[in-house]
Amino acid sequence: MDIKTLKNFITIAENGSICKAAKELHMSQPPLSKQIKLLEDELNVQLFDRSTRGVELTNEGRLLYTHATSLVAYNDLIMRELMDAGSETIRLGMITSSVQYSLNLIKNFYEEKPVYFEITEKNSFELLNLLENNIIDLAFIRTPFDMNKPLDYIKLTNDHLVAVGRPDFFQREDHTITLPELAELPLITVRRWKKYIDMNMSTFRETIHYKFICDDNRTSLLMAMNGMGVSILPDSIVTEDLPQELIRKKWIEGGTFKTSIYVVYNPSRTFNKYTDEFLRFLLDKNIESDES
Repeated sequence: MDIKTLKNFITIAENGSICKAAKELHMSQPPLSKQIKLLEDELNVQLFDRSTRGVELTNEGRLLYTHATSLVAYNDLIMRELMDAGSETIRLGMITSSVQYSLNLIKNFYEEKPVYFEITEKNSFELLNLLENNIIDLAFIRTPFDMNKPLDYIKLTNDHLVAVGRPDFFQREDHTITLPELAELPLITVRRWKKYIDMNMSTFRETIHYKFICDDNRTSLLMAMNGMGVSILPDSIVTEDLPQELIRKKWIEGGTFKTSIYVVYNPSRTFNKYTDEFLRFLLDKNIESDES
């Protein structure tokens, strides 16, 4: 019994047909049938019930399938980690709202160590799953997200939500806006911030007037720049080079409009030396206190 045979067995089980599995594996049916018969003889059990409609796992087959999928996954992990050990690639995940902050860190590290970064942009849920399955090494994720998975979570920085819009939306010239003033404006926000904003506003008995709700902070910012309303965004997304005559940023007075960016990784994973150095670089240079 070898890994290749187990992979072929899994393919048959998932297709429910030796013929379909043979096509997927790019091989003819007779050698595949013979391979499974030899596996059954070796284990001294019947793995499939065969009929004109296809094949179905027996009780023994279901037991082998459970263990085989784990063995194949573990084998793939070993092979990947052995290849990664000598690799110069850092597999990094990030959500779009952390890109501005993350790229500054990557740039600083790259200037010292010009290694290869493979970057995956997904939502928080998808990135956490990729970390659990060792598909990526590290991920930059912004709160709120699920911290109950068996991963390590290191806070890198605190960030504040700010109000951003055309100058004519704001009554005062200073850099702040109160919750009552905010409640009177046509607001734009990203779906992940809505519950967070509602919670803060309800504490002060203010009702929000949402005009647009979208899924991406960049879309929200572009809407604000086009005069479609006032967007509530993380401060790190609003770059300093935005023209003041086009857009203004206001700090929100009252409530707790704060979010944090974390680097998350799987503590059971063995990193190559460059990923390990990048993680140490993050821990040594970029952790900020909760008061920041």
